Amino acid sequence: MPFTAREHLNGPKKALLAAVCLSLLVIPLSVAERPRISEDRELKEINLSAWDCRDRLEGTAKTPDGVERNRLKNRDVAPVTGAPSKEMDTAAFLRYVGALDSQTQGKRRKDLSSAQKADLDKLEQQLVTLTGYLVLAYAGPPESTNCGSTDFHDWHLEVFAERSDHPPQPGDPSPIVCEITPRGQNTIFRDGVRLQSLAAFIRAPDLSHEPTGHPARKIRITGNLLWDDDHNGTADIGPTILKVAANKYHNPWRSTAWEIHPVTKIEVLDDLGPAPDVAPAAPSSATPPPTASAAPAPAEEFITLMRPVTIRIPYGETVLPRGLKLQVISRSGQGINVQYMGKTQTIPADAAVRADR
Repeated sequence: MPFTAREHLNGPKKALLAAVCLSLLVIPLSVAERPRISEDRELKEINLSAWDCRDRLEGTAKTPDGVERNRLKNRDVAPVTGAPSKEMDTAAFLRYVGALDSQTQGKRRKDLSSAQKADLDKLEQQLVTLTGYLVLAYAGPPESTNCGSTDFHDWHLEVFAERSDHPPQPGDPSPIVCEITPRGQNTIFRDGVRLQSLAAFIRAPDLSHEPTGHPARKIRITGNLLWDDDHNGTADIGPTILKVAANKYHNPWRSTAWEIHPVTKIEVLDDLGPAPDVAPAAPSSATPPPTASAAPAPAEEFITLMRPVTIRIPYGETVLPRGLKLQVISRSGQGINVQYMGKTQTIPADAAVRADR
């Protein structure tokens, strides 16, 4: 009796065929699990003429909602000449967008009523300022706004109401997100803005958090209001961070779908002084008062880490990365006392070398 191809496949062959088919399904999924993220850890001047997406304000969006949203994100970043319509801290920002937020929870642009769309259009034309603390900054992933480019990417700034000595984690309030676009990056860079000097942490491409060695700076961000309805679901939006997911992102990761995007200007508002737990030395009665010919005070000393160093912080441990520059407070035996995040930490002497300021 003739046999069919199905009958010819015995048990082992069937199992092998099933395994091959499964691998063909799994491999593309694993490759696409996470888009490649730029290695950038700082703003720089970029050559927009080399970017094939420069004149495509809609990016590679395929839907009317996506085209509208991308065109808003890609607005020109002109010098700020007039006063913004609103100046707000984080609480005031959330109150300001709260009325429309409550009506549009979980919705997309295509779902809005005519009245809601009119309110949205009015808000998205406004230039506003937000004051808060820049705890975390990072290069954004490839997205349709920038035609899927890795090198020409947005910068995400997570702004909080208070400083934090650790990266965002469960139990923390969620931030307000602001974004610098490729079209606005050169303007902000030429203003002297450097994220390493403003953020407490920079997120690396592997989604680990690299401390910058200083507390989050208090800043004022100016830019256009934008409703990013791409991130308007419960996984993204919430008042408190509930978990760190398997992909290393914290969720919810934002307080609202409303952003400042594009950012047009960043200003520093604070003046960080010495570590608060380092008291000035009391004057000695045996030491004569200084005179005009007294020797000048010694110059500040800095070190650069030659290897990663683990330190204790109030919420556990963190690793200071190789290459981090720290200010020296004092030296004792085999340790170097340094200033980090407003506190004094002791670093092994053999882990660092002296650095110029």
